[in-house]
Amino acid sequence: MRSTLSSRVRVVLVEPEIGGNVGFVARVMKNFGLQQLCLVNPVEGYEEEAKRFASRAKDIIEKAVVVKELKEAIDGVDIVVGTTAIAAKRTANILRTPTPPEELAKSVYLSRGSVALLFGRESTGLRNEELALCDFVATIPASNLYPTLNVSHAAAIIFYELFKHQRPMGQGRAADPRVRELVVERFVDLMKEAGYQQHRINSASRALRNILGRAFVTKREATLILGAFSKALAALKRRSELG
Repeated sequence: MRSTLSSRVRVVLVEPEIGGNVGFVARVMKNFGLQQLCLVNPVEGYEEEAKRFASRAKDIIEKAVVVKELKEAIDGVDIVVGTTAIAAKRTANILRTPTPPEELAKSVYLSRGSVALLFGRESTGLRNEELALCDFVATIPASNLYPTLNVSHAAAIIFYELFKHQRPMGQGRAADPRVRELVVERFVDLMKEAGYQQHRINSASRALRNILGRAFVTKREATLILGAFSKALAALKRRSELG
């Protein structure tokens, strides 16, 4: 493989409730060259059942990192991708604006950035506050009669798309989370100076985070955008001072 998924992609299962599903996810990870598994507060005693269902991927279960909080699981990665079966029904719901798996796969290889793929609980999925920690959200199109896939089935589709779209890595490393957050902060400052209402600022800043995540913006690109926002903000403040 010209680009190694195993060194870049971390699979995060948030509060998995069934040990067998942990095993199935590990198995499909191995099918598509992934090695990094992180479990957030898994069900007690999951490991024995997980190993039974993992088949030849028991080593992934044995090496899995177990943490208590989601923030621990995503620490140090460049891009965080949430998954949900519940896509936004209203355009105003920026938080759940979906990206299909094939678009996710194409974006991953635009940069060298590390990626965390978050899969939620079997019963309730990822909560809104957890999705708020993500740079964008991936959703698998499915029948309206039963749109919710088993977590291992959803994982298999996303892993397959990532594997299928492997290509040489991009020229620039993804901007780290702090740089992207500075871009959003400067954007918010600019909107405040321009007189936007707070609810519009909230929606627009969430939309910008989505765009920055989907585009896998490089550090150079983020720096240029940050500079443009800063210059525009300074110009607005000067104009305001002059009356």
